[in-house]
Amino acid sequence: MHWIELAVQAICIALEVGVIVCLSRWGGWREVPVFLAYLVFILLRTIVGSIALSHEAFYFEFYWISAPLEIGLTVLAVLESFWRVFASFRLLRWFRLVLPASVAAALGYSAWRGYHYDRFPLVEMTPAAAALVSATVMLQYAILGVALMYFLLGALLHVGGRTHENRFILGFGVASLAAAFGGSMRGMFGESFALVSRESQSLGYLIALMLWLSGAIYPIPGKTTSGTPPRDFIDDVKFQLRNLRSFVRKGAR
Repeated sequence: MHWIELAVQAICIALEVGVIVCLSRWGGWREVPVFLAYLVFILLRTIVGSIALSHEAFYFEFYWISAPLEIGLTVLAVLESFWRVFASFRLLRWFRLVLPASVAAALGYSAWRGYHYDRFPLVEMTPAAAALVSATVMLQYAILGVALMYFLLGALLHVGGRTHENRFILGFGVASLAAAFGGSMRGMFGESFALVSRESQSLGYLIALMLWLSGAIYPIPGKTTSGTPPRDFIDDVKFQLRNLRSFVRKGAR
């Protein structure tokens, strides 16, 4: 293992412990239990994976068992912070269902493609392993999409003062963007920039941990005000559209 990889991994473990301690100190397990469970899982997975490197058979078995759990916890942790800010959007049944269903559909379709596409990936792999790899790749784009939607809605509805959720979701977005960048580098240049493509995901996760730590240092408020109620927002949009339509009709006359 390259010394850069060892250094990044050691720093990540220290930051993970720091975020977990800070969240536990302020009772974060009550406010963001899924996010805290995600961090604990990643920390344990990193430690066990590092120890198991000398046992190749156990390492790969452990990886394929834990990878689906990581995908599920990542999605749930992002949606947890999303719904803390936009809880009022749950009043819209279609939105309450469409967001998680869209993420699940994207991951399911990607896994199906990986399972049935015999030329993916380029190395020898079982169909189940190919499906898992394909779903993992799609996860990065799905999380990035949710993060972009979060900040777009926040700007559109003028939702401010949500430091913890902003930094949590921004961290996930940065980590996903870095992972997608590393995958693109591998796809375009192969092993020409192996260290960059391999370490971009770790560096992105390192930045994410710094963002999470900066948010976890301060207590998470138990009761937070949600974004603008969606019905009010939709009524306002309809009103503006009616005014625009009336203006266009008058101009046409």
